[in-house]
Amino acid sequence: MGWLSFLMNPAMLGLGALAVLSPILIHLLNRRRFKIVEWAAMKFLFEAEKKNRRRVRLENFILLLLRCLAMILIGLLLARPFLPSSVAELLQEAQKFERVVLLDDSLSQRVLNGNETSFELSKNSIKQMITSLADQADTEDWLTVVVTSRPDDPVIENLPVTKSTVAGLIETLDKIEYADSVANYSESLDFLRGYVASRPSGDGDQAGMNRVLYVFSDMRKRDWTADEEQGGQSEPAQLLDELADSTISSFVIDVGGTMDNNLAVTALEPLDLQVADKIIGFRAAVTNFGERTATDIRLAFQVNDAAPEYETIGSVAPGETEEILFRYVFNRPAGTPGSFGVEDDLPDFKNYRITVEIDRSSLGEQLANDQLIDDSSMLFASRVLNGTPVLLVDGHSSGISERSETHYLKALGLAGTGLEMTVGSISDLETDSLSNYSVIFVCNVDSVTSERMKTIASWVEDGGALVIMPGDQVRIPEFNRTFFNNGKGLSPLELKTVAGNALTLDSWVNFEIDPKVHPALEFIVGVDATSLSRVEIFSWFTSGYDEELVGKEFDIPMRFSDPQNSPAMVDRPYGDGRVIVFTIPGDGDWTQWPAHATFSLVMFDLLDYLVGGSPDETVVRIGGTIVHPVDLSAYSERVKLMFDAPAESVDSDSDIAATDKLMVQEDNAVPKAGEEEDSNSELYQVSFDRIDRRGFYELELTRHSGETEPVLFASNFDAAESDLERIPDELIRGDLFSSDKIRVVSTEELDQQAVEGGSTEIWPFILFLLFAVLMTEQFLGWWFGSRR
Repeated sequence: MGWLSFLMNPAMLGLGALAVLSPILIHLLNRRRFKIVEWAAMKFLFEAEKKNRRRVRLENFILLLLRCLAMILIGLLLARPFLPSSVAELLQEAQKFERVVLLDDSLSQRVLNGNETSFELSKNSIKQMITSLADQADTEDWLTVVVTSRPDDPVIENLPVTKSTVAGLIETLDKIEYADSVANYSESLDFLRGYVASRPSGDGDQAGMNRVLYVFSDMRKRDWTADEEQGGQSEPAQLLDELADSTISSFVIDVGGTMDNNLAVTALEPLDLQVADKIIGFRAAVTNFGERTATDIRLAFQVNDAAPEYETIGSVAPGETEEILFRYVFNRPAGTPGSFGVEDDLPDFKNYRITVEIDRSSLGEQLANDQLIDDSSMLFASRVLNGTPVLLVDGHSSGISERSETHYLKALGLAGTGLEMTVGSISDLETDSLSNYSVIFVCNVDSVTSERMKTIASWVEDGGALVIMPGDQVRIPEFNRTFFNNGKGLSPLELKTVAGNALTLDSWVNFEIDPKVHPALEFIVGVDATSLSRVEIFSWFTSGYDEELVGKEFDIPMRFSDPQNSPAMVDRPYGDGRVIVFTIPGDGDWTQWPAHATFSLVMFDLLDYLVGGSPDETVVRIGGTIVHPVDLSAYSERVKLMFDAPAESVDSDSDIAATDKLMVQEDNAVPKAGEEEDSNSELYQVSFDRIDRRGFYELELTRHSGETEPVLFASNFDAAESDLERIPDELIRGDLFSSDKIRVVSTEELDQQAVEGGSTEIWPFILFLLFAVLMTEQFLGWWFGSRR
């Protein structure tokens, strides 16, 4: 059917040809309706009919031809014919083409293909193409270029390609830089589908415009193929097939190299609460995306500009991830107060830029295992607290330190723990500013004023952590009124009685750990699972609670081995904070535990759990959003965001971008309630969208007094870009795309591809002709009939 190649829908012409039979059939059927009746005057009519027979037959034949022609024209109209390029060239001065280019500018395009990267190879191919087009006299060409990182913002949009404009177009192409984002072919091709559909094609310079699509891709499997669970054709491939139907020709230019082995740092995160003067563990992970085992991979861990520390991973098998641990101690900033009970204007934390990267010099002959250099490092923005401020409220102070309720807890504040312990009395709990503390231990206290309890509840709800440890001075009714409050208070437990006898020490119970091990108990259980079960408790509080709420509103990580299995420790989330209730005191009057080695280990982990349970998000992915709360009672509403690129990309001392942005108030942002000193505060948030570069970002907050405070964020590559696995060649040039208009070629083959225009449709002319035929048939039918 090659002779019908000038039709977009050849089948419609066949239907039109069949429809030609309808006027003939109608004519024949109408003839069969007449019945011949002989009568006397018939011979006179025969004589008259002989005179007009030839004229009537000719008139009927003309009408029949016009009706058949109308049916053919209707079929031809539905078939949408167009002028072949050879005819179009005779009817117009030059063919018109818009060259629509989709350029993959994602991270994986930095892989070398020969002596240049895939991205540079793509740009050079485009420049060579438009230079050649500018020298041709038989075509008029326009250029549109879209990059996958910003599909809704064309770099070049429908600009003419001539000898006078080609230099400017090449200059624009040279300015296109690598993006740090993932190639989103679905979004890009969907945009181009809408773009091509919306372009005018019948007026002015766009009359008779033919569109040719060029997709420059490194043909990574993750970009083009469907998931195994999804099956069938992937969304990008489907979109490209649909887009090809709107073009006269579509090309996929394969610019990917044959090497797809790659090593990448895919994780960097702290394992502990980041506090000054404390040993902090950082977990780093390396993933092998290649097909060969990599050995002796040395990683460098660097904080700010300090000398890096090195650790070596023995080997990483293909497709596997191996982890390694770095340990670091952040020194307390000079000038930081020693007590958190003192108000100051100093920041509560200090920013540190942390980088982990593969030492490529250690790879030696294994460099081929790491084709993409940029993802061989990862960034982390560390906000290190000057210390963890803890208030220890002692409800039964003693002149003998060892008999104090807080003696063993205070001993936790050793050098290297990052804990800042402040011991206070019940009156301090009533009057001190709770915002100065992250954790408050209430030891052997049974009564707090109702107004102060509302303040404490609000403080916990906003993220504070309250630990309750009742003792021998606690009056059970007062405790229940203050902390349980008929089930509406902070404690989910109602104290009942004191069990055991701490005076005679003739009987005791032990701890029993819940099978679902609590985070504060994971370390000690991992070291010695039976150590806590050997601790002797001579007296304890029995308690009442709603069994139906266990596992829903609170957990019981530890119980006693008494017949009732009384709770020993309860963990209750409360708003953004937590309440921990023990049913034994913090001193050694009732139990051996405070003097036991397990006590300090559990308490250290408990404090990390309470303070580090909801860390600030300091790392965002490319394309994400930086969000940070700002208290307008302390800071200006204007915040500056500065971008600091990694040293290997841009000089680390230079700020590439600085943007001022007004505050955006949250829908539920209201002044803090419950704390008199903060009653006038207004919590807002600042938001910066579409973080599109990898590096460190610094928010600069300005206090009303004029001082500035930096808040650090980091942005990293999406690990998906590190997977360089290519689509098999037999699939690329096989069944990946179903449209016959799509041709997969190399950059060398692209130069040899000829494109002929074929979109000069003539349906308006056919419609006009059909109208003229129908009007002529009607007129002649009326005229012929009036003469008979």
